[in-house]
Amino acid sequence: MSLSSTAWIVFSMLCMSPVYHASHEHLLSLRHAFMAPDRGHLVRPRAGGNTLTLKGGSDQSSQKVNCNMVMVGHVDAGKSTISGHLLYSFGQLDDRTLDKFTKESTAMGRASWKFAWAMDLTAEEREKGKTHEVGQAYFESENRKYTLLDAPGHRGYVPSMIAGAALAEVAVLIISARTGEFEAGFEKGGQTREHAILIRSTGVRHLIVAVNKMDECSWSKERYDDIVGKLQPFFKSIGYGLSEVVFLPLDGLHGVNLKSRMGPDVCSWYDGPSLIEALDTVKLVKSQPSLPVRFQVSCAYRETDVYLLGKLECGVIRAGEELLLLPDNSVITITQIFFESTSVEESSAGDILRLKVKGCTEDVPAGSILSPSKGVGRAKATRCIEVKVNILDCKSIIAAGYSCMFHCHSIATDCTWESVISVIDKQLGEVKRPFVRRGQSAVLRLEFSSEICVETYKDFSQLGRFVLREDGLTIGIGIVLNLL
Repeated sequence: MSLSSTAWIVFSMLCMSPVYHASHEHLLSLRHAFMAPDRGHLVRPRAGGNTLTLKGGSDQSSQKVNCNMVMVGHVDAGKSTISGHLLYSFGQLDDRTLDKFTKESTAMGRASWKFAWAMDLTAEEREKGKTHEVGQAYFESENRKYTLLDAPGHRGYVPSMIAGAALAEVAVLIISARTGEFEAGFEKGGQTREHAILIRSTGVRHLIVAVNKMDECSWSKERYDDIVGKLQPFFKSIGYGLSEVVFLPLDGLHGVNLKSRMGPDVCSWYDGPSLIEALDTVKLVKSQPSLPVRFQVSCAYRETDVYLLGKLECGVIRAGEELLLLPDNSVITITQIFFESTSVEESSAGDILRLKVKGCTEDVPAGSILSPSKGVGRAKATRCIEVKVNILDCKSIIAAGYSCMFHCHSIATDCTWESVISVIDKQLGEVKRPFVRRGQSAVLRLEFSSEICVETYKDFSQLGRFVLREDGLTIGIGIVLNLL
């Protein structure tokens, strides 16, 4: 597949990976043999007509700061519709394409899905109206460039959502104001709660809560206040401060309060920012360029040359330099760097990039890391780590020998609890116990069947946060203390 000058719309976040035991997560049969939805990682646009041509990419001469934003929330809350409408509002989806989507979705009896089709490109996603993969697109406001990640809301695709959140700086949590839909997402087992916990655990500090479908309740202030009143204490309980969460009402299907503020004729009681105004004012904290390079690889593929896709977490990457690829332990050369579809000479922390490389095959596993090849900034791979974990949910006590899935940046692999070093009890403090219960924290030693690339939280926080899952449930969240 050759690249055009137009912006890409979809990067499936389902990447190549070894065989995965189906009991852990819902598996999906896809055309590409290397894709596994249980892993949930970033890959190239899919061939065979499943890419969408958009109107020109962002102006690369602009000095605007780029912001990686992820749309999350319960299934059917309206994430893809809002994403598609944003693209249309900022000229990345043209009228001709939207007319085509309108006719095709109307023919299926789903006229309201027309904007969602800008992000949901597979036949199955369009037929069922449920996102399976994380779509990626670009647009530009007056103040910033945005890399838009549209995550799936179904509980069977949480691993893909985690991978998307790991790439983001800001999360937009979409809440449906429609009767019964907010309640379904917020009750135990709903994805509103789990997504909020997961984006917090992956290090996303800024959260915008968009209460969607307000037209369904006639812009009722009572309904909006009820939703906000229930969410605020929950966000506080999972570690979000009041200054880190912004609430706003909107109507994604009709584009109300997305780009521009709505007038009092639509909603008399709200005079706050639109979604884009709220996004434009988020204070982004970029990693220092003086830090050693850490590039997390979400996927590798070959066209004529080998390409690595992923996110530069810290440092600066320049075309022509040599970097160490771990856990492969090989030195590769960066021959070309692409941001969106434009070649650049160098890129700094926070950018989602495509790297053209020499020195490796396309068989690079998701979760690999690029770092300096020499000196103190060189990364290391390991099969054993010491961690601190908070247990959120478990069926009974958990002890040494327990196995579950380990998610950290683009990694998704099995791990085994080699030992429980200590348990931190709210009443007793830190005690020596061989097991841990729900609601407790513990210091553990985790083992892996093959080498992985993570970092300690104190050195590289974004590569030192992780999530533990089993049978579709988030068991715990934690940080890496030591590489052993």
